[in-house]
Amino acid sequence: MQRKHIGIVTGIALALLSAGVIGRASGDTPIVILDGSLTIQSAVPWNQFKADGEKKVHPKTDGSITKVVVTVGGKTRTIACNNQACAVNVTYAGTNIEVASGPHSKGLTVSPISAFEDGDTPDVIRHKNRDAHISRVTVSKSGKKLVDSAAAGAGTKVAISYE
Repeated sequence: MQRKHIGIVTGIALALLSAGVIGRASGDTPIVILDGSLTIQSAVPWNQFKADGEKKVHPKTDGSITKVVVTVGGKTRTIACNNQACAVNVTYAGTNIEVASGPHSKGLTVSPISAFEDGDTPDVIRHKNRDAHISRVTVSKSGKKLVDSAAAGAGTKVAISYE
């Protein structure tokens, strides 16, 4: 009987892990920017972000951007923010889209929000122009550019970890 109980508990834990429930319990709420018809996905639904002019502000204002993982041209680079201000700028359809923290990696904003509309699910927004591709990605830490890359073709991805 105890084996059956352990099997059930293990099955439940694996189901929660695959659904992302256990992973998110640690506080990690990634923001993922995908090329093509540019979308930004957040673990927190976008209607929970606060509007501030052209910016959307993450509801967990005391959180921090911990790292940024950029994939461009099949090459991936990881930048640890180390409690410093981090900013990701993506050029798409002639628009500079920025996801940034404040000092010490605290807070997270997305702008310009007027370039986006609701996606198919509450955790996704998409650029109003669906016919372009990301043309450039830059990542800065404390004002110093660490990534400045032209992005040719689809496949560009940026994942921003926010805890």
